[in-house]
Amino acid sequence: MSQSHPYAPFLLELPQRIPGWEHFIGSWVIPGDPTILIDVGPSFSSESLIDQLRQKGISRVDYVWLTHIHIDHAGGLGTFLKAFPMARAVVPAKGLPHLADPAKLWEGSLATLKEKATAYGPIDPSPLEQLLPHDTFVLDGLTILDTPGHAPFHLSFSYGNCLFCGEAAGVFIPLEEGLYLRPPTPPRFFFEQTLGSVDKLLALPDQPIYFGHAGRHQSSREIIGHYRNQLHLWRELITEVMQSNPDDPARTSSEILLKKDPLLVHFPKLAPIAQDRERFFMGNSIAGFLGYLKTQLQQDGGKTV
Repeated sequence: MSQSHPYAPFLLELPQRIPGWEHFIGSWVIPGDPTILIDVGPSFSSESLIDQLRQKGISRVDYVWLTHIHIDHAGGLGTFLKAFPMARAVVPAKGLPHLADPAKLWEGSLATLKEKATAYGPIDPSPLEQLLPHDTFVLDGLTILDTPGHAPFHLSFSYGNCLFCGEAAGVFIPLEEGLYLRPPTPPRFFFEQTLGSVDKLLALPDQPIYFGHAGRHQSSREIIGHYRNQLHLWRELITEVMQSNPDDPARTSSEILLKKDPLLVHFPKLAPIAQDRERFFMGNSIAGFLGYLKTQLQQDGGKTV
């Protein structure tokens, strides 16, 4: 196989019933031989995903590559694999049991996302015979990297001079002008682990990068370099907030980050309903940083982090 596949990846947007989630959840498709799908979205949009593939004349999918097992990326896998019985899903090895028996995954999703998990739809079990652990899968031209941080079991796939990073390099929203990039760092968050994954991605050759939430950027090294700087900036600014002892560090951190993070400066350009979505996820990300920094503070005996 050549170093670049003959068909460019394209995005299938997956409609959701949560206001503000338009243009936010999707699956990347690499057509050809083999035909590959990166992430499948939640079960609510499984029928849309299957219909869109068939409308494009795709009746065979050889592989599904799951970046991680969160409900908005993997919740529809069981339904999808039943519709495409020839497909094999390459999944994080340690997450495979949770896909075959998703009871705990569903419970965790409900606890974290509450009514949003219900809107995404229940998680159906995936046929065990169609699941492949990532650490045993080999395909010419493919590099699979363990990139934990956003999720404890997270993969990135470099294939055909394209990098599919899930949420290991942030959530990127393309704008007509400027960049919008947000860390997806929910609790429990480990700064050093996340940074290690970022450095793995930076060590790859520069290539177009495809994000787990529909965005694409021509230069992986450029945008991941921005993300690395952003992680350090968030740590610095949220640490300053904690040291100032505000009554509501989460709200104060959000206000300061929106003012001082150059990758959030275009937040006002988002539609109001998309801003609501981003504030929700930003709150989760800040909570991850706050939890990490509090743990660091305790380990340092109350000294500054």
